Formats: sequence, C-alpha cells, structure tokens
Amino acid sequence: MKILFVEDHPALRYSIAKEMRAHGHEVFEADSAEEALVHLGANDIEVLVTDVGLPGMSGDVFAAEARALRPSVRLVFATGLDSVKAPASERDIGPTVLRKPYSWVELAAALDGAMGRFE
Repeated sequence: MKILFVEDHPALRYSIAKEMRAHGHEVFEADSAEEALVHLGANDIEVLVTDVGLPGMSGDVFAAEARALRPSVRLVFATGLDSVKAPASERDIGPTVLRKPYSWVELAAALDGAMGRFE
C-alpha cells in the first residue's frame, strides 16, 4: 500500500517509515503538513498517517486540505490528544485514531482499519 507518513520528529519518522517499508509498504515521508500536501498532489497515496500536533497547520485544517486534494485518501491520525477533529466524507466515518505511543502491531491494525472503512 502507498502510505504518506507525516511526523515532525526525524528519529521517530525514520524508524516507523523503515518498519512500514520492511512490511512491504511504499512509504513517502514528510515533516510538515505543507510538505505532505506536495506528496499528496504528486503521488497516488492510499493512506495518510499523520501526527496531529504538527508545527504550522493544525491537524483538522490539514485533513480538510488533504481531503480536498485527494478525496479518497484514508486518514490515520497519530496523537496523544483525547479528541481529534477531521472532516468526514460520504464514504468515511472519520479518521482512524492511533494513540501515541504506539507499537507496530497497533499501527498495522490502524492501517487495516483505515483500509477497511472503504471496503
């Protein structure tokens, strides 16, 4: 699956992206919402896994822009926050939420859950 992983902490982004690649996924990396939007425009991303607390653009604004650019993208929000706001489309009930800190098993389940929302 083609995944865009957005995380502003370089070591965390590197280790999680490496793990996703080891499990056969094609992974694009970004450290900001602005950089992620460029990837979304240029690549056929299936799942967007993003930290909610990115510097600059807030998570709900980023999700709305991501949906506008690529309406079919599945959302996985990684957060330590208690609540997450994101726009829902007519094909989706909202993002899959992944609570930080998370393990590979939890991330894999979130990816599967996000994909399952469209089946």
